[in-house]
Amino acid sequence: MNTNELSSGILTGIISGIIFNPIDKAIYLSTTKNLKITNKSIWRELYKGFEISILTRLINSGLYFSYIDYSSSISLSTLSTSLILSTSCIITNPLQLIKFMSWYNNISIIDTCHLIKNKYGYRGYLIGANSLFIRDLVFNYIYLSLKKKDDHINNICVVSLGLIIVSPLNLVKNKKYGSNESLRSIISNFKFSQLGISYSLLRMSVGFYMSQYIYDFIKNSYK
Repeated sequence: MNTNELSSGILTGIISGIIFNPIDKAIYLSTTKNLKITNKSIWRELYKGFEISILTRLINSGLYFSYIDYSSSISLSTLSTSLILSTSCIITNPLQLIKFMSWYNNISIIDTCHLIKNKYGYRGYLIGANSLFIRDLVFNYIYLSLKKKDDHINNICVVSLGLIIVSPLNLVKNKKYGSNESLRSIISNFKFSQLGISYSLLRMSVGFYMSQYIYDFIKNSYK
């Protein structure tokens, strides 16, 4: 991974965090608490957890695309690349857990850390890791298998398809992050609207593809 790819990835993470943190917070609370996206309560303190968003996006958005470039240059298999990308994202699980749980309970980041430690111990920081890994592995394999260079229509369709397929896994992850709800409870209380196939899918598809575009734009500007 060269300096160009690395710096492009870092800048992509920062820019995407600034743009999407408010939308992510609103959609998360809407789907996990069964609230309408127009509910005013979910559009408050939109940059709460912003610092954590930046850190996680440096890996989940920025370095993600850098590594895809690198794996292509060394002809790494799609499955191997998917496994490595999904495993690297597990590093951000504690950070994502803190951010989402603070949103869900409407408490500060520090209070959320105390809540996790006091209620679950240090093992609590692994909450949601399994569903995060499986979700990312399935999505990454679909995306890397079907995407085509410079074919924007195909690629946005691939991203959307992947997000639809992993939406149940994403719901499990979100529920775990919010209140560590059991899988049995998530299934028994399931509502189709919680998958966020409409506005959530639109945000994730546009967000993912925009991050890819930002990364490519910044990287090419170095040339």
